[in-house]
Amino acid sequence: MNKFFILLIVLFQINLLNGQEIKYNIKVVAPRLQTADPQTLTQLEKNLNEFLNNQQWTDVEVEDEEKINCNLQLNISADKSATSFEASLSILATRPVYGSTYESVIFQYVDDNVLFSYEPGITFTFNANTFSDNLTSILAYYSYIILGLDKDSFQEKGGQAMYGIAQQIVNTLPTSLSQDNAQGWSVNSATKNNKSRYYLVENLLNSKLNNWRTGWYEYHLQGLDRCFSNISDARHNIVNALKLMEQSYDQYPTSLMISLAANFKTNELVELFKPAGTEEKNDVFRFLNKTYPSGRQNFIDLQR
Repeated sequence: MNKFFILLIVLFQINLLNGQEIKYNIKVVAPRLQTADPQTLTQLEKNLNEFLNNQQWTDVEVEDEEKINCNLQLNISADKSATSFEASLSILATRPVYGSTYESVIFQYVDDNVLFSYEPGITFTFNANTFSDNLTSILAYYSYIILGLDKDSFQEKGGQAMYGIAQQIVNTLPTSLSQDNAQGWSVNSATKNNKSRYYLVENLLNSKLNNWRTGWYEYHLQGLDRCFSNISDARHNIVNALKLMEQSYDQYPTSLMISLAANFKTNELVELFKPAGTEEKNDVFRFLNKTYPSGRQNFIDLQR
């Protein structure tokens, strides 16, 4: 092959690698295997890391320091056979904050309904228009949820297209999907607080969350990203953002996304506002107490 064309191919591949917007680290944990070979799961972990970090989710190129960092832990609770597994998926995605080394959590979640099959040697491939297998669809779905939340934090409703792809993944699931595999997806399998993949993306595309998404943008770009240049302005903007988010909560109090975000943003808000004035602390306390009442002990310091 002509050396010039070989060089072009190499440069193209490098650009693809630099273009990944998410830097994944995935661990597979299986403390109580009954049937499956532990080496199978070692290979699974390797294959998943390769798939997630080589997959081109979008056509946007970002610098390494701008990437979303995402830790995934696939916790296998049962091996139904040598190649069939039940698991939960723990997700923690963070976004860098401008002018600092601090990373802010943009998504933290545990999906308890992950059923999948895996045999060594198979290749994970993703196409938004075609169902491949349950695990691939789940991982791609959460990748686009994370990308959407990240883009929403830099541009008002900038993640719309990403949520659209996540919804498309839901819509392309085959009707023949087994009842067990469908459990984490279906509107009919929603549990307390509408906890299913269907409802998570439904929330993000629902017009009732428009103010929440605007608040999410202002919280991050106008708030967190200003913390290291003007903390007073940053806190003021964050309080205003929370008031916008609260309007969406009043319209959609059972929203899974609102309660999730209030949960994983609590520690950040407490640290930011402990040194703030009484009025701002009260505003933050009121927001958290309304949207995340079960976590009251985690933000009680804002009233002291």
